[in-house]
Amino acid sequence: MRRNVQIILFALSFMLGVILAANYNFRFSWLIVITAIVILLLTYFYTSKLGYIMIIVAAILFGITRYEFWYTHQTTSVNVLADQKVVITGEIKGEPSWDQYHMYVFYIDTVQSNNTQYSGLIRVKSTTGIAREGQSVQVSGKAKESLGKASILISYADVKVLNYSQPFIIRTKETFLKGLQNTLSKNSAAFIAGTLIGSRSSLPKSLQDLLSNVGLSHVIAVSGYNLTILVALLSSVFGKKWRWGGLVVSLWVILGFVMVSGANAAIVRAGIMSMVFLIARFYGKRVNLIVCMALTGVMMVAINPANLLSDIGWQLSFASLFGIATLGPKFEQILPTRPSWLNEVLSVTLSAQLATAGIIAYNFGSLSLIAPLANCIVMPTIPVIMAYGTFVAFLGVIIPSIGGIIARPLDMLVSVIFDFLRYLQHFSWASIHLSNFSTTAVILYYSVLLLWILLARNAGPKNLKTDTDHVTITNIIDSVDQATFSKKGARNVRPQ
Repeated sequence: MRRNVQIILFALSFMLGVILAANYNFRFSWLIVITAIVILLLTYFYTSKLGYIMIIVAAILFGITRYEFWYTHQTTSVNVLADQKVVITGEIKGEPSWDQYHMYVFYIDTVQSNNTQYSGLIRVKSTTGIAREGQSVQVSGKAKESLGKASILISYADVKVLNYSQPFIIRTKETFLKGLQNTLSKNSAAFIAGTLIGSRSSLPKSLQDLLSNVGLSHVIAVSGYNLTILVALLSSVFGKKWRWGGLVVSLWVILGFVMVSGANAAIVRAGIMSMVFLIARFYGKRVNLIVCMALTGVMMVAINPANLLSDIGWQLSFASLFGIATLGPKFEQILPTRPSWLNEVLSVTLSAQLATAGIIAYNFGSLSLIAPLANCIVMPTIPVIMAYGTFVAFLGVIIPSIGGIIARPLDMLVSVIFDFLRYLQHFSWASIHLSNFSTTAVILYYSVLLLWILLARNAGPKNLKTDTDHVTITNIIDSVDQATFSKKGARNVRPQ
């Protein structure tokens, strides 16, 4: 059996086992583990199709075992705090922001109450904005169930800061954001902060909704695209003159970028794959993109099964990259080849949209039809905006007066972009609403999509560029449309 096929089959079957265990009650038993190991060992004695079946069965058993072990060792969920008056302590995760109702909103994770630790995310709303990212706080108020990425909400909470110190990397990020605010208008600074490090707390909700409606939410959500530009820049700086030092610096920069941007599952995926490709390229090795995705996925799900079951960003991240790897080459041959940049942007956008359409429709009930046009116009400007924005941010920290003058053209460019997007949004066909997109519809959609991918791959000429063994760093681009995940929470993975 081909090694690559074995790895991909094992990864898919392992994740299937996790999904099965999350929806059906299995009893954890070491007998399952022993059976899976025995089956996997016996695989080496079979080269026929039976070997593939044995790998699938063993991987499913490993997936079931991993989920059951993880589930039985979970701390008490924050959901049990619903409809209670609580006093909890925890650390603020992500950037706090003011909402349209003048409430100060932030999230805390892994909270404690009455010497008991609870797992999960809690959203807090307060009338005073005294707490900042990374600080330890005490929150008291009435806990209620909520939709969105946090299952519990505490409104009109009393907030007390227990520890005002912030981690160094968060202080560095805040200094950088302050440099943007010193040189640019409020909306431009917020937009560029989103393109650079995924910070969207200061971007008005109206502009976030605008980006979502035209299929450009991924621009202000940290993804593989940001890392692609960052790594490409580092590669051009170091080139072949300092390969070893360039590799080390690049790896550290990627690690720092992942931490600054919040280290969510989607950007961790992009960071891991970027590091793998950089190391492989340094040693002159060939890397199969799909196999790399499979190994990364298995590793992240094995560490935390919740990535697969309830993190929509992670699901979209993998789905979009899979679409780009498998559908992108097909679109490149179907679409006009001139100009080349238009062919690339369109092929990436269309392949990512097709691959993520089922997940987006199921969770959000709508799809953007104008996204290809919006991406073709806006995406070529993003690398310029990111580079220009980084430069004026540093000037804003050192010499704000000069930085403000130099940043004026960038301010004008961002204003023109938003005016253009507002114009696009007014078209009646800009998006479609799909109510009651069921689980069955999702399964049917992806079954048809996978069948089409397989048929197209087998029917295509052998000289077409569909081989994923030879990839450049630009193949790590992740153009996932994250589409305002706070609109609807992930579905329960197991009835309580």
